[in-house]
Amino acid sequence: MPIVGHIAENALVLGNEFREGNIALGTRNLAFIKYCIRQMPKGKSIKFLRSDSAAYQADSINYCESEGIAFTIGADCEKMVLKAIGAIPNEDWAPYKNGSITETIHPMNKTKKAFRLIVIRRPFQGNLFAEEEMSVRYTVIETNRMESAEDVVT
Repeated sequence: MPIVGHIAENALVLGNEFREGNIALGTRNLAFIKYCIRQMPKGKSIKFLRSDSAAYQADSINYCESEGIAFTIGADCEKMVLKAIGAIPNEDWAPYKNGSITETIHPMNKTKKAFRLIVIRRPFQGNLFAEEEMSVRYTVIETNRMESAEDVVT
């Protein structure tokens, strides 16, 4: 299970770790983020962090917030996130690509404050040959960025 930290602008790798296959993806993510920050060239800093849901942890989010690092982190579609999504009125959804987009506020357990959840909803058919009805699939991003939802996800 590799984890790689790199600078998006020039693809410079700051750190990598090849983990045992049975280690949870979320293990030691904050330590890895801090390691990558220490690897930055002198006088440079990380202003923005983008990660998949492996970094969807209160300690990583609290650290970014305390250090002034803007973040977009894929959120897990866990019970409380789905509850927040379910409370969004239909009229708050706007067309976006092949689905719709909206946002809400989410108070994640153990974070020091609530953050924006940007939600993309797309139709989804689980089995092409089954006669089941279309369902929806959510892509959820937790962020402290202030741009429009569409700008954050692009």
